[in-house]
Amino acid sequence: MKTPTFLALCFLAVFQPAYSQSGDSSVFHESRLLFAPLQASHLEPRVGLTRLVQNERLRLDIGNSIDIATWKDVFGGADMAIGADFFTWTSLRQEKDFHFPVDAVDYLFGLNASYRRSLSTDAVLSARLRISHISAHLVDGSFDKDIGAWREQLPRVYSREFFEGIVALEYLRWLRVYAGLTYIYHIDPPDLGKWHPQGGVEAAWISPAGLPFHPYVAVDVRAMDVHGWGAAVSTQIGVKIGRWRGSGVDVFIAYYEGKSQHGEYHDRNWAYWGPGFNISF
Repeated sequence: MKTPTFLALCFLAVFQPAYSQSGDSSVFHESRLLFAPLQASHLEPRVGLTRLVQNERLRLDIGNSIDIATWKDVFGGADMAIGADFFTWTSLRQEKDFHFPVDAVDYLFGLNASYRRSLSTDAVLSARLRISHISAHLVDGSFDKDIGAWREQLPRVYSREFFEGIVALEYLRWLRVYAGLTYIYHIDPPDLGKWHPQGGVEAAWISPAGLPFHPYVAVDVRAMDVHGWGAAVSTQIGVKIGRWRGSGVDVFIAYYEGKSQHGEYHDRNWAYWGPGFNISF
């Protein structure tokens, strides 16, 4: 994989359809999703990269969520939608000459339902329910061909099916706080915990002049029962170029500490920071 070619393809694929088809000259559009993806949570649809400084790895995200059907002004003024999620997050090892062998990859697909309702001129209540499947795999980049052995461990089965519910409160568009709970009704290995509480906050500076630059900070905290309770903390500090709740590019510094986000390494503690970007839709 050559990094310059990959980045060019990502930008062309996302920004070409971002132009309005109705004569609007604005490049950036409002979000296509009724429930905007959580900024710092790793279980969200993304198109982007994060470099794990000192780990000699990259995290590559490829995926999308789509609201298939939307209903406006139902149940006394609320909006509702039903959609689908399909995305992956991948661990790439960094080698010389811009080579990035794929070490591990996780797949998520499922359905979602979202809800949004204005409580006042300043506050909005939103929620999302997902039912999803995740499976994880080691890939050929994790195999050392010179010695004919796997680099860190043998491949092992990891999969889970779960329900996830998130409730969020937005204030004046610049602040969102949320809390949620995941219930895993089937998991392999079967000795892992089935309940994962979650919470977070996102805050951005919205330009009063309408400029498409929005500094932001986002924190997501997830409690995980992986052979004992612990916390996974994910943080982003960055700038959104585009609409804050819409299309554009997030350029950020990320920090993560907790159990690995990759199912094959689910029982390993990971801690990293690094620069990254995400193309929002």
